[in-house]
Amino acid sequence: APPPPAASPLGRARRGLGRGPRREGRLRPSSMAHCFQTYAEASSSEEEGDALLNDDAAGPRMCLGKADDQVQYCPCGKPLRRVAKLPGHAAFLVCSSALECVRCGDSILPGELHFKCRDCRESEVCKECGPGVYIEHTFDFFDSYTHERDIQEIPARVLHERKARQRRPKSKTRGVNLDVGRLHADVIAAQSEADHAVRMAEQVVQNAAAMAGEVMAEGCDAYDRDWCEEGTLFRLLGTSNEYQTFDVVRVLVEAVTKLHTCEETLQDVKAPCKVFGDIHGQLRDLLLLFATFGIPGSPECPTAVFNGDFVDRGKHQVEVLCLLFALKVVHPSNVFLNRGNHEDSHMNTKYGFHRACMVAFGDAYGQALYEAIAVSFTFLPLASVIEDKILVVHGGIGDGNWSTDALRRVRRPLKHSDLQQDHNQWLWNLLWSDPIEDDEKASKRKVFGVHSSPRGKLAVKFGWNVTQAFCARNGLDLVIRSHQAKRCGLGFDVMHNESLIRVFSARDYEGHNNDCAVLSVFDLAEGDGVESDDKVLTVRPQVLSSMSHT
Repeated sequence: APPPPAASPLGRARRGLGRGPRREGRLRPSSMAHCFQTYAEASSSEEEGDALLNDDAAGPRMCLGKADDQVQYCPCGKPLRRVAKLPGHAAFLVCSSALECVRCGDSILPGELHFKCRDCRESEVCKECGPGVYIEHTFDFFDSYTHERDIQEIPARVLHERKARQRRPKSKTRGVNLDVGRLHADVIAAQSEADHAVRMAEQVVQNAAAMAGEVMAEGCDAYDRDWCEEGTLFRLLGTSNEYQTFDVVRVLVEAVTKLHTCEETLQDVKAPCKVFGDIHGQLRDLLLLFATFGIPGSPECPTAVFNGDFVDRGKHQVEVLCLLFALKVVHPSNVFLNRGNHEDSHMNTKYGFHRACMVAFGDAYGQALYEAIAVSFTFLPLASVIEDKILVVHGGIGDGNWSTDALRRVRRPLKHSDLQQDHNQWLWNLLWSDPIEDDEKASKRKVFGVHSSPRGKLAVKFGWNVTQAFCARNGLDLVIRSHQAKRCGLGFDVMHNESLIRVFSARDYEGHNNDCAVLSVFDLAEGDGVESDDKVLTVRPQVLSSMSHT
């Protein structure tokens, strides 16, 4: 079907009514022993998502938390459900009137994600008053030159909005309990091969933690490409020659490949966690992020999602990959690796990872290891979902005409040629598509619907309405994606009515003079004694400064 026609810009009437305060308030562990024993079509759903809780609960239900917190239920007792309906023709869109939020009186534009009761009329609740995910409008900033930490307001240049919005008060980060998800001793003992892999991986993680501390203690900052550490790979792996290095990497690659054959294509992640964007072989930046905001497995970062593009272009591609694979082996239930468009043999031969393997391991071992890693890439999961509310995917959602249930059913391995098949175009776009910025400065361009992309004939760009409708159909509140570095950017951008956020974790990438960032996702009600199966998630950016600021 052709893409919807572009809509005329719509204004938004501000009603002068204040908002209430912001609200306060399924992971399947992977066993490596089990994985060593087991080496193992998109359908559209309705425009309106199902409720998070069953409708048949007896009696009226009150909203969780205090009376002035965000509402979870209609006064009739039925849970609110996500809606993102859009008129089918541009003329109807222009003529459509905005709805009014029954909680704060703010207007809800046609096509915007909001909440309503299945049975009651005029029960619409806007996204900010409903039980959705909240993106904080401050971020943690670390100056790598002065080592000063600061809390800053998110500037307007990274908040892409169709209209002005009132800002919520800052929320307070809650404490978290460490849930490392390490392999159980009895299972490890039953599998000597798994035991060998875990011991090697633990040594790599310990070495990385020591290296991160040393980088923080250095008297001056440096670009990753100019970081002149002798024998970085040997130091990270704890080896002294090419054969020992080959053996460690071989074991890590085999272990991670077998772990991923036991995991679904869409991984389930628990909060609290951190989401990392593109790294592209910039090991020093990754170590600085670990030292500043927490290494996976620590109380500051109990769980981590690495959202693709681990390799290509950077100076330390092999080291980054070995470290991420080691973290996955040590914390199989708390470290999640999503596939990016550069986890692909076609891209690796073009943008440097193949050459990096040959340089690191020599002619004797380089090609064999590269081929083993290329096979491992074909088994990588394509996305993760945090607490059933936040989808984390490298590129984007493409045309949005697919469901998370369909993604769970996708079988791997997926080679480059498999992803380019016509029936897999939606999978290709998980790695390659881009969102269209929807702020007022861009309103004269095509910000609505699905459009062709300069990245190739299969890739697309998608507008705000595609994101909103996709989230409503799949019961999601937010999409986190990576894939793009912005010149002089902060390492993140918020767009599509706060339903999509970009994160990029390699600073000064390709001369862009950009900061790098990670996203901290935590339960707002953690530690408040609120008993509920429905977590109230908050997303807080954490930024490491560019070298260009020094």
